[in-house]
Amino acid sequence: MSLSVAQAGVKMNFVRAAVVAICAVLTLGVNVAPAATPKRANLGQMARALVKSGAPAAIIYVRTPTGARAGVAGFADRTAHVSMRAADRWRIASLTKAFVSVLVLQLEAEGKLDIDDPVATYVPGVVPNGNAITLRELMNHTSGLFNFTDDAAFVNDPIASFSRPWSPSELLAVAFAHAPNFPPGSNWSYSNTNYIVLGLVVEAVTGKPLGQVLQERIFTPLALTATSFPLTIGLAPDFVHGYVKLPATALIDISAALNPSWAWAAGGIVSNASDVTTFYRALLTGKLLPATQLDELETPSQNAGTYGLGISNAFLDCGRTLNHNGDLLGWRTIVYASKNGKRQAVVMVNVNDAYVDWSRLDALAQKALCRG
Repeated sequence: MSLSVAQAGVKMNFVRAAVVAICAVLTLGVNVAPAATPKRANLGQMARALVKSGAPAAIIYVRTPTGARAGVAGFADRTAHVSMRAADRWRIASLTKAFVSVLVLQLEAEGKLDIDDPVATYVPGVVPNGNAITLRELMNHTSGLFNFTDDAAFVNDPIASFSRPWSPSELLAVAFAHAPNFPPGSNWSYSNTNYIVLGLVVEAVTGKPLGQVLQERIFTPLALTATSFPLTIGLAPDFVHGYVKLPATALIDISAALNPSWAWAAGGIVSNASDVTTFYRALLTGKLLPATQLDELETPSQNAGTYGLGISNAFLDCGRTLNHNGDLLGWRTIVYASKNGKRQAVVMVNVNDAYVDWSRLDALAQKALCRG
């Protein structure tokens, strides 16, 4: 976002008068009132505007040192006319990547792996050219591995592709049928394939299923009782339904047709706004990682732009932030968190980008963080 000020055509006598007035204030030592504090954002109004634009439901949630508040609007289930609630759960998609990165970095802190080791050290024979690709390059998307969700056959019929169960090896087979995008470490390209591989690394190093490791190391210690890593379709009463608008169709409720196994370590977590903000607060205040590993997570590598390890950086009017978005067909989420861990904001709509584009969601998330 850029700001511009038009001042052409101002009369010279007005400028002189302004200068005289300023000099008089400085000479007399009069205290000048500070700029007014920006008006607090109306979260409910923001959520209602998203619903008015076509989203079935929206939530805007802000956590600060003084507490949490939310703006909620619309229906979590349109057919049953179930209203959206602040505590409802949904698929947080690629926000999952920060959780998986934390696991990898915890294992590094314990001396069980090194993120600058080749991936073949931990899962030999799984990744083509795996001796030349490091875990860090997987985590910051500089590996060059083709993104399996960019495969034409996979995405041309998303409802069919995403409804059946997938194993990690099947997802990797889709990716590795394509040549790499570039040599490892030489460029940046977002790829879900990277985190499928990282999930396998976590399992290989710990000897446990990824879901169990997430539960033991993050969900339970932080009391994230609304957060889970399901591998099958499940629609609890507090689950927000996801909707897709395709060309020449009405809104489609895909909730019962979307098998989460295809997203796995790249985007399979289900959570809610409270738990997401709790996770980011714990992460950025050092409750999940030692200082060395937290710095690794936050710091962009060469060719990675603003992207760290499963998390991105942005500098807003209110300071440096860490952020990420998540997109799982019918669920779209953006989270922003202040670098010091004091403020977090989440914006979520339960529809694809047919009605509300990403730039609008991002602007609202920034506003919610800085003024919420």
